[in-house]
Amino acid sequence: MLNKQKILSEFLEAKGLANSLQLEQARQIQQRVQKSIDDILKDLGIIYDDNLSRLIIEELGITYIDGLNYSFEKKVIELINPFFAKRFRIIPLKIESEKLLVALDEPINFLSLDYFSETLGLIVEAELITKKNMDYLLKTYYQSEEDTTVSDNSSLGSEANYPEDDAPVIHLVSMLISDAYQKRASDIHIEPMYDSLRIRYRIDGILRQVESPDKNLQSSILSRIKLMAGLNIAEKRLPQDGRIRTIVNNKEFDLRISTLPAHYGESVVLRILDRRVIRIEEMGFSPAQIESFKNIVKMPNGIVLVTGPTGSGKSTTLYGVLNSINRSKKKILTVEDPVEYQINGINQVQVKTKIGLTFAMVLRSMLRQAPDIIMVGEIRDLETAKIAVQSALTGHLIFSTLHTNDAPSAVARIVDMGIKPYLVGATLQAVLAQRLIRLLCPDCKQAYKPPKDEIRILEIDPNSDTNIFKAKGCPLCANTGYLGRTGIFELLMIDEKIRRLAGDYVSSSVIREQARASGMTTLKEHARDKVLQGLTTFQELVRVTQSDVD
Repeated sequence: MLNKQKILSEFLEAKGLANSLQLEQARQIQQRVQKSIDDILKDLGIIYDDNLSRLIIEELGITYIDGLNYSFEKKVIELINPFFAKRFRIIPLKIESEKLLVALDEPINFLSLDYFSETLGLIVEAELITKKNMDYLLKTYYQSEEDTTVSDNSSLGSEANYPEDDAPVIHLVSMLISDAYQKRASDIHIEPMYDSLRIRYRIDGILRQVESPDKNLQSSILSRIKLMAGLNIAEKRLPQDGRIRTIVNNKEFDLRISTLPAHYGESVVLRILDRRVIRIEEMGFSPAQIESFKNIVKMPNGIVLVTGPTGSGKSTTLYGVLNSINRSKKKILTVEDPVEYQINGINQVQVKTKIGLTFAMVLRSMLRQAPDIIMVGEIRDLETAKIAVQSALTGHLIFSTLHTNDAPSAVARIVDMGIKPYLVGATLQAVLAQRLIRLLCPDCKQAYKPPKDEIRILEIDPNSDTNIFKAKGCPLCANTGYLGRTGIFELLMIDEKIRRLAGDYVSSSVIREQARASGMTTLKEHARDKVLQGLTTFQELVRVTQSDVD
């Protein structure tokens, strides 16, 4: 943040302290971990704190001052919000005309004074004080009843001094989005609490709290996000949905915005949507599953369902499938709520329930467009299910999602919606259940001999020398031990035996037994394979498939 990465990189390269390859390595690590660029360089042994500080002091001709002899005025102190002051350890000393004098205790921050000047609209000059004096001044002038946590997502000034459309809040929201994207977050959660504004990122499926701005910036931050998404900033009583298109590091991506009225203010979630559609081969399928799935997409008609809980990657899988069959000879239509990924060559329709443009209505109209393949974002009700079945019976290949825990349960779920069992058996071609499981960091994973209970669940020969891996933590993975996610899958192919069982409306357990007898790999078994391959941990297997682990 504060463009420190670019400035520091140029300084180190000019001084011969690091080469371009080392700096590129540090930049790639920073995209994955929650650390500043200078901390990463120190971890890699490229720079040392004292050495770097000395070089910057010499280069800029900086000298230490006392810093305690100034007459601190309230109007000067209030120029910088406590949140910003604590994060960047900066104290305003005095202001004269259009010039602000500040104190810093970190020489590297002198390289970023241009940013301060731009944000405050003042000429900013700085003096260097000791860390001891800085601690004293921060405690004296920015101490609140409760210590305020701070982060790279910083802001200058308070809401009273800076209205929403001024630079500070705009910079804060932009840096928040940039920070989340660079740390590989899939979501940003902004949650008003009683006396704080909590911000969390979902990284590799796990929510991690980040240091947050002051509570008094809450209204301005939420208004800024709503403005960017084209939402009504005056409407705070009803949920709203919107979309933002933005660019970070020259890469364009979308944000899906959802607001929800809560007790202490509107809760906002920003879903980060990378515009790159993932290929089937990148999703984590086993070779046998890929082969089966490639045969499925060649079918002339029928229904293919992808099941799993919210956030399990169902939409990503469907988009990958559609992209793999997106050819000039096929007409593909989708009906979605919302359209998450935009794919050239595919006609995508956004549901708008307020004007009556429902899944069922769009599906009926789609059939008059003579499509070869239809993707329905989700089968939510009987009407949509009926039209999907009718479409499959009249020669269309239908892809959709459903909320069930495993593949065999999808058969019973469609019947429970009101579809006749024999129609389910006649139209359903395959069901894919899936979850997302975290991958071990390749730089720090540790091998170990599993104990007896893990050997039993993993079905390892007790007399073998098989090792599995556990998470440790390093700078590359932000000390979590995990880096990225992959899918685990349960692919149920509807053969003649399964069709007969579906037509007889038997229980899901009976269908599961037959599917396993026919060679279906369960979610637990697929996760087990990835543990034995050294891709993930036993703990992840239990966390993701805990309902399947005895």
